[in-house]
Amino acid sequence: MIKSFLLISTLFSLSIFSQPTKYSKYIDTLCSNFFRGRGYVDNGHLKAAIFLSNEFYRMGLDSLNNMGYLQKFQVNVNTFPEKINFKINDSTLIPGKDYIVDPSSGSSKGHFKIAKVDLDNWKYFLKSKINNQELFLSIDVTNTLDKDTLSLYNEIKNILNKYYPILWISTKKLQWSISQHELPYPIIYLKSGVIKDKISSIEINLENEFLSSLETHNVVGLLRGKNKNSIIISAHYDHLGMMGKVIFPGANDNASGISLLLNLVEYYIENKSKYNIIFICFGAEEVGLIGSKYYVENPLNNLNNVKLLVNLDIVGTGEDGIAIVNAFEEKEVAKLIGKINNNMGLFTKIKLRTQAPNSDHYWFSQKKIPAIFIYTMGGIKAYHDPFDKSNTLPLNKIEDLQQLIVNLISKI
Repeated sequence: MIKSFLLISTLFSLSIFSQPTKYSKYIDTLCSNFFRGRGYVDNGHLKAAIFLSNEFYRMGLDSLNNMGYLQKFQVNVNTFPEKINFKINDSTLIPGKDYIVDPSSGSSKGHFKIAKVDLDNWKYFLKSKINNQELFLSIDVTNTLDKDTLSLYNEIKNILNKYYPILWISTKKLQWSISQHELPYPIIYLKSGVIKDKISSIEINLENEFLSSLETHNVVGLLRGKNKNSIIISAHYDHLGMMGKVIFPGANDNASGISLLLNLVEYYIENKSKYNIIFICFGAEEVGLIGSKYYVENPLNNLNNVKLLVNLDIVGTGEDGIAIVNAFEEKEVAKLIGKINNNMGLFTKIKLRTQAPNSDHYWFSQKKIPAIFIYTMGGIKAYHDPFDKSNTLPLNKIEDLQQLIVNLISKI
């Protein structure tokens, strides 16, 4: 099966690489329907890993383990491979736009009556636990502004979901994620105002498939330098995949980071660095930084020789500047970036942030390996939704970011 994916991926990449810029060609490819949102439905993650492995081979990168570029590890993920049908009051709703399914949701099928839950009556449903195969519990927090009350409703939702499917109605932006767990019943997040009338009934056909110990990969390649020390340039290639038949393309998050990484490969092939440069495309970042954690625990290079890891995640905009995570822990690197930016006039603002476990740099810094995470600011607001598409991504500052990184590495 892997051989067939290799052939398909190679042919597909050749047919699509007629895009206008060196950055958008990769983003358009990775966001195409072929890769299924680079998630865990229809082998999207595997197709993406093989595509990147092929690119590393085509570019001439060395392998670190003499067994190709793929480093295997395992994940548990909850998936929704089949089309989702969801009706309220006989009106069919649009997934990803009107509602999203909690990524931990279990399967459910049938017609349900609605019972509204509030702070006064919720214990009745907990005590009775009756008709849970026929009853959907509705929790509407549209007008709940107090944070403590909202937190309480969240606790109630999680308790009642052990026995009932839940409809959660709020004004919060619909954003999806991936879960490593499976709930007995679904939770559906409904956008406020979608249903104008009183909700009286629900019809749902939702099927989840929990995948245990699924094999996925990091993709790792090496360009040899003049000494033993190394720079790591990383970006995660995985995204959210599919919620039923809705694809989450993940253009900014993080096809943009992968595109910049591949363009940096091309640059350093032509402009040799004094350092070994290790390029890592991490898998399972969206599942909980699992690929980078696995790599730190099972490194393919000597981590003691790493001068700096530069992690690229969400880099397709930049009109409002860039942010550097872990900047206060890596003060000298942050100062150097600021000096380079002042001299070259690349970005209007550099935001310095402290450490946070929000991307793949995290596990390296926990091991005391110098690491920063750079992302761009401004532009499109699409994030973890179906609207993070390649054709709306401006890419207006990605070349400036490449220049900044190249200059940074040359001065370390």
